[in-house]
Amino acid sequence: MCTQRELQREVACWIRRMAPNKKNGKKNGDKPTKKETMGFFDKSLDEASTEGGREFYRAQIRDLEERLEKYQHKCDDLEVREKDFSSKYSHAEKEKRDMVLYLKRAVAQKEDELSDLSERLISLNQAKDAEKETFELQLSQLRQEFQEVKDKLTSENMALAGKLAALEEFRAQKEDLMAQVTSLEEQLEGQKQEHQAIIYNLERKAVLDNDRLKKEMQQHVAAVAAEFRRVSDKKMPETTMRAIYENVSVTAQIKQLSDKSKDLLDKNEALSEKEKKLQREVKVLEPLLEEMTRKSLTNAKVVHQLTEKCKQMNAEVAAAERICQGYQQLQNDHSTLQTEMKLLRQNLITGQETYKKCQAEADKLSKELAQERTLREQLENILQDAATALKDILKQVPRMDDSEVKALARRSQMLQKLLAVLDSAAVLGKGPALSEFLRDGKDIHQLEPGIARQGLFSPQLKATPRISHFKTGDLGIVPALKSNCSSKKMDSLSKTVPSSLPKKNQECKKKGLPEQLCKGSSKV
Repeated sequence: MCTQRELQREVACWIRRMAPNKKNGKKNGDKPTKKETMGFFDKSLDEASTEGGREFYRAQIRDLEERLEKYQHKCDDLEVREKDFSSKYSHAEKEKRDMVLYLKRAVAQKEDELSDLSERLISLNQAKDAEKETFELQLSQLRQEFQEVKDKLTSENMALAGKLAALEEFRAQKEDLMAQVTSLEEQLEGQKQEHQAIIYNLERKAVLDNDRLKKEMQQHVAAVAAEFRRVSDKKMPETTMRAIYENVSVTAQIKQLSDKSKDLLDKNEALSEKEKKLQREVKVLEPLLEEMTRKSLTNAKVVHQLTEKCKQMNAEVAAAERICQGYQQLQNDHSTLQTEMKLLRQNLITGQETYKKCQAEADKLSKELAQERTLREQLENILQDAATALKDILKQVPRMDDSEVKALARRSQMLQKLLAVLDSAAVLGKGPALSEFLRDGKDIHQLEPGIARQGLFSPQLKATPRISHFKTGDLGIVPALKSNCSSKKMDSLSKTVPSSLPKKNQECKKKGLPEQLCKGSSKV
């Protein structure tokens, strides 16, 4: 586009420079005739056919060819950049497709996991409900059994407490009795030992007394016998009486000792009977004590078993509470997974919408790029045709034997060809149409009635405001310039190019073209 505009501006400037600009022409209100117009063209072409003009045109053509080659290189660079952009765009589109596929797979995997977790949660809920009902039934049964056992054990404990109190009292009584029995046994043993010692002493004393008495009796008998013999000899009756009295006193002493030993034997028998009675009571109380001890141990075992069972029930209740907590945790995890699933679905929908927008934008950019390519190719063809037409015009050398009519026809054909090429740019919307340059509907190329053809090349019309249907500085490709093109702009054409770059960048941004293409076109 920049190359075409520069070439158009250069051609327009060249035409304005080559056009005559004298002040002694007709007034603005006079209408130019065809003779004056053809005379102007003839004069301009005659002036262009000079040697200096040819050299200038050749240099200008070389300069334009060099610029065209330079712009062709820039166009190749832009095509390379365009290919890079296309590859990057295809790579980005592939990455987007991969990302969308990955997100779809992730969402499908999450949905599968969610369905598995939902099924597992349903099965766990069913199992939990069944276990909960079973545990509640067992718990109610165990509570009922525990309450019954508790009531029974409470009553038994109360009975056992009474029995235990009775046993404690009995044990205290038993201990007292045993202490009394022990003391009585000790006392009995002491009395028995004393009694035996007394009996032994009495027996020994009796034996000794008997021996002594026997000896005394023997001595006394001997003495009595001697005395009796002696007394008998003297007094027989006195001796007999005294022996009888002594025998009576000894018999009384022996009887007294016999009564005393009989009393001791009676006491000993009474103590033996009491001891046997106490032994019988001990024998009767020992089985009862053993039975009470056995019952107490059995009750202690039952209490221990009930305590263990209560602990087990508490553990089962704690396990049921843990199961309820696990179920609550599963519900929380399920709600969290549902929230994550909703977020993933929203992200997927957002990604799909973004992908659709990017796809639509990419399609739009592709269409615009294709249109720009087609337009560029058409403009390049137009530019090439215009350059070819200009070269043909500049290479035309008027022959000496050609008539003015043939030269005029040849020039008219060339100009018509150039105008057709330049008007094709207006069809593409890149330049003004031919109708924009006409101030009224009257064709300036048509001959007015009454004007002779032989005066077409009269040099009277040299500077008129309606020389051609183009405006000043326009060839039908680009809009007219506001200021006249000077020779400095002709020599340094590159200075005018940057002024159109911001407009080009704005047009690229409005069309939505990539920034690289805008930069590339601005560089051109």
